[in-house]
Amino acid sequence: MKEVLLGLCMPLVVFLFGFSSLSASQQINWQINKEIEIGDLLLSAATFILVSLTEELFTRGYLLGNLLTSLNKWLALTVSSIVFAAFHLANSNMNWLSFVNLFLAGVLLGLPYLLTRSLWFSIAFHFGWNFFQGTVFGFNVSGREVFSLILQSRKQNDVFNGGDFGFEGSVWCVLAQIICIFSSM
Repeated sequence: MKEVLLGLCMPLVVFLFGFSSLSASQQINWQINKEIEIGDLLLSAATFILVSLTEELFTRGYLLGNLLTSLNKWLALTVSSIVFAAFHLANSNMNWLSFVNLFLAGVLLGLPYLLTRSLWFSIAFHFGWNFFQGTVFGFNVSGREVFSLILQSRKQNDVFNGGDFGFEGSVWCVLAQIICIFSSM
């Protein structure tokens, strides 16, 4: 339970920081979505639960777990993180910065597995990351537009706000993930 709670809290802090920073610097404008339906909220949560379960079971549970039997842990983590980022290459608006961020996400999600051989933190973090990013704060999730409680707009797309790829296409995301990676080591 501790791993799940921590896995949900860390991305909430990241997105509070990212959203607040982008809003304060006027990189994004936002308003509350006035057309909220509980069905949309539940569908979004269910979708992100399914995404986090399948991606974590495959990339950390299966791939990283198997790589650890034949490679040292750092090489195994690097390879599984590259594969994780590569899974997203066909997503809309993918670029080099979003690839770097998805690679860093693979590292961030894989480190707890290296330490515990448990997927609970990784699944919860992955779910929280996608849910808070898209459903709560209104960013596109890996280039995909999703239902959101907050509606966002940008004056222009750039490396600070992530553009149409979402927060994962921003330099703020690089900074946030590096801080999370070093705090989890």
